[in-house]
Amino acid sequence: MSALLLALETLLAPFAAFGVLLSFVLSRRRGRLAGFSGELPERLGGLAPEGRARLRGRRVWWIHAASAGEVGGLAPILEALSARPDPPAFVFTTTTVAGREAARRLPQTAWAQLAPLDAWPCVARFLAAARPERLVLAETELWPSTLILAARAGLRPALVNARLTARSFSRYRLIAPLLAPALRALDLVAAQSEEDAERFRALGARPQALRVTGNAKYDRGAVPAAAADADARLAALGWAGAPLFAAGSTHPVEEEAVIAAFRRARASAPDLRLVLAPRHAERADEAWRVLLAAGLTSARWSDPASDPAGTQALLLDRMGVLSAFYARARVAFVGGTLVPVGGHNLLEPALAGAPVLFGPHTAHIEAPARLLAAGGGGARVADAAELGTRLTAWAADPEA
Repeated sequence: MSALLLALETLLAPFAAFGVLLSFVLSRRRGRLAGFSGELPERLGGLAPEGRARLRGRRVWWIHAASAGEVGGLAPILEALSARPDPPAFVFTTTTVAGREAARRLPQTAWAQLAPLDAWPCVARFLAAARPERLVLAETELWPSTLILAARAGLRPALVNARLTARSFSRYRLIAPLLAPALRALDLVAAQSEEDAERFRALGARPQALRVTGNAKYDRGAVPAAAADADARLAALGWAGAPLFAAGSTHPVEEEAVIAAFRRARASAPDLRLVLAPRHAERADEAWRVLLAAGLTSARWSDPASDPAGTQALLLDRMGVLSAFYARARVAFVGGTLVPVGGHNLLEPALAGAPVLFGPHTAHIEAPARLLAAGGGGARVADAAELGTRLTAWAADPEA
């Protein structure tokens, strides 16, 4: 069955790749296609000479995550592994360019590049070039060809921070017989919850491979990057001491909701300032146009020389600085929750001391959403209107 799955996925891979390209052409993120030709060698499983040089003569572990958020979830694991005697060199692959950049910023990363397409020739080529001895994947990265070929090569694949939403489980169950060989290839499934573990078991993962370990993403301390840079920019903007509303990981439609809530809250808290960070950095220009269309006097993180007088909003158009602003915010909002995405990391602002607002779509983050709402560290809002109501109450009353 595993050989059949490998052959089937390899035959279908070109069609799947074409579908992904077409979806980008038709989406708001079509700008990402500009660099596709440069990405192709990595997508086909190639390893650049610089990568080969960095890995030569070293024990190698292959680490894979989808994007920047999942990379952050693996960071505590890499830190712990690096503290062991004779640690391996970590070669990181990611599905997205933003993830690759986040992986390159981790001090434990020896080399980072885009993941090979999940087709037999591409994965086999990467395995032959990198020669890893272990494979660790994050969350829901169930790539059948990758898992089966890695297991055959003796890499004992491990899926950590593993999760399966009820919606994903219902979809996977339709192809459970096809997916089972890939799941049986997993040497370890470190699930976020008992519910996640049970779903993996029901789909065919070996019971002896299952552990419930929680999410390593939440093992990180609240040590924001770019803290000094953030303070310097706040002072330059004249925002030192002003209450901040930090809206992070936002998606299309959510920016409009955030801006509407911000404008409403300023009626009660006129000193309130907005920090906006789209989930995908390539959407920065689109978010910028939304800010300008709303009539907000705005600045961009990447262009401090052009900060206008009386700036009301700051657009974070670079990765790696949002956590510093969460630590300085009176109120935070985490995106992917007002639109049906499933939500992003709620505990990042919470660890930084900011109360968190989030919408109803929290399938990917249900446990922290429940805990924050129950403990008073956050609040779920039903829609954009309720976001404005709650932000107004919290922005005007620091004690709240």
